[in-house]
This record gives sequence, structure tokens and C-alpha cells, in this order.
Amino acid sequence: MRVAVLALALIALAACKEDATAPADPLALIGTGTEWTVTEIAGTAVPAAVKVTLLSPEPGMLAGTSGCNRYAGRIETREGALHVGALAGTRMMCPPDQMQVEQAFHSTIGTVTALRQTGPALDFTDATGKVVLRATR
Repeated sequence: MRVAVLALALIALAACKEDATAPADPLALIGTGTEWTVTEIAGTAVPAAVKVTLLSPEPGMLAGTSGCNRYAGRIETREGALHVGALAGTRMMCPPDQMQVEQAFHSTIGTVTALRQTGPALDFTDATGKVVLRATR
């Protein structure tokens, strides 16, 4: 009887271990309809007066504000890595600080290849594993 209980416990433990190490769909980390506020771009904090957001309004889509303008585009997983497609956006002019953040966002988002949740933050990393964007809810 003890051997049977021990065997069942070991099987249950092995199943839990597999679940803990199984990779989650990285796009699920963004969540559909959840707005994230970008707090850091390429290691630089986004100024409090500038709003950069991202959300996935539907699976495979990415949208938000990039400092001055609104944007939208495709995001998908290909061969285990994230790929952000070309972003379309409005074309307003804003004060220089907003435009500078917007330019940094657009030049950085295309380098994203992975996502990971770090506490309350969502980290967007490049191919080297370096955090290039950080966002919070």
C-alpha cells in the first residue's frame, strides 16, 4: 500500500514539474484587452509626462500610443521567437520630448523577440535576452 501511495506521489510531482517548466505562450502574457504602460525603453525611463502604452485588442494584434501618436500592427510567434510587424500610425507632431520617446519606442519594438513576466512588470527582450522595453499594468 505504501509503495502505491509513494508511486502516485512521485507521478503527481513529475506532472507538476512538467507544468512549471512548460513554456507559456508569450503572447498570452500581454493578454487580450489589457493595457500596459511602457515605463522603460532601451534602459531609459519614459518621462512621466509622456504616455506610451501597448495592448493586444485581439490575438495577433498590437496597438497603443507611442508617445505622441497611436499605432497598430501585428505580433506573432515564429520559430519560438516573437516578431513584431511594421506598425502603422497616426502622423501628428508633438513637442520634442514626446517625439524623442516615440522615435525610441518605434526603433526598439522591432527588436523584441521574447516576453517574460518579472513581478508586476512585463519585460520585452531582444535576441540576446536584454530587456529593451518594460511595461506595467
